Amino acid sequence: MTEAIKIETGQGYWAPLIFVVALLGVLILAVLIWSRGRREYKRGTEQELPFLSGEKVENPRVGALHLYWGLAEALRPLLERLRGWHSGNINEYAGWFLVILAVVVLLVLA
Repeated sequence: MTEAIKIETGQGYWAPLIFVVALLGVLILAVLIWSRGRREYKRGTEQELPFLSGEKVENPRVGALHLYWGLAEALRPLLERLRGWHSGNINEYAGWFLVILAVVVLLVLA
């Protein structure tokens, strides 16, 4: 009998066949759970309307500021100061991300 494929990583082992079998088991379990679900859904009825945090939503376009209103209200002084730095240019955000990433890498490696 052949030995199962096993890759030594220094942190344990990775056996692809065992993981594929486990993945298939999880998928089968998910399909079984899904198949026992309710069949009451009807298109074109009230069931299609958005339902957010226990409330029926009149306007289906709900932005992040509506979802996080309390947080935004509490942080309003900070957000107002940061709004001046907001240019909307993705190149600036990417540049700042790279600068901060470089600083974090230097701190971790030091």
